[in-house]
Amino acid sequence: MIDFELIVPEGWAHIPTTPELGRVRERTIDAIVRQALPDTLPRDKAGPWRRILRKDLTEATDEAQRQGARAVVLPIQEMHGMRLPGTLLLSVIDDGENKQDPKLVLDSIRADAGADGTALEIDGCPAVRVSQVIDSRTLNRKAPSVRVGYFVAAPDAPGVWGVLTFTVLTDGDVEAEAVQAIVLLFDMVVSTLRWADEVAVPTEDELLAALPAD
Repeated sequence: MIDFELIVPEGWAHIPTTPELGRVRERTIDAIVRQALPDTLPRDKAGPWRRILRKDLTEATDEAQRQGARAVVLPIQEMHGMRLPGTLLLSVIDDGENKQDPKLVLDSIRADAGADGTALEIDGCPAVRVSQVIDSRTLNRKAPSVRVGYFVAAPDAPGVWGVLTFTVLTDGDVEAEAVQAIVLLFDMVVSTLRWADEVAVPTEDELLAALPAD
């Protein structure tokens, strides 16, 4: 199958969210929590933080699965004393029999987005970037969020698309320098996308075997 890969910065996590990889998802979240808050820390102090981190990771991956994404990528470690408030959802979509000219599809997406849409190339393939400010009440937040979606045509495979969507939380000022810096960082991660033919998809047991032991 055709698929894409990203270069993920150190301190970021890649968590699968498809239903058939539920055990891998759970084990990966457990490993992230243990790495961030090891058992050597006092239980009374670290316990609440473990529960918060596990809750945040579970909610992020639940949302990714609801949206049909195959994985979620998100920063876990703090950068310059700040935890980056954002998540990136990864999907590969195949239009099946409904093959359309990728240029026409991308032109339509860009036209619908107006000034918020930008045409570009990623890994030599045509793509469109769409940025929007969204209501965050569905995320149980009052302040708006910045959401950026990328639609990337796969090479020599009409009807196959890479869809990458990241959401950055704000305190209300979507133009703040800190928010724009985080958006830029996610843009840089997306820019590392590379398509590959005939990607061998490991089984869940193979993925579990590759994870650190409990």
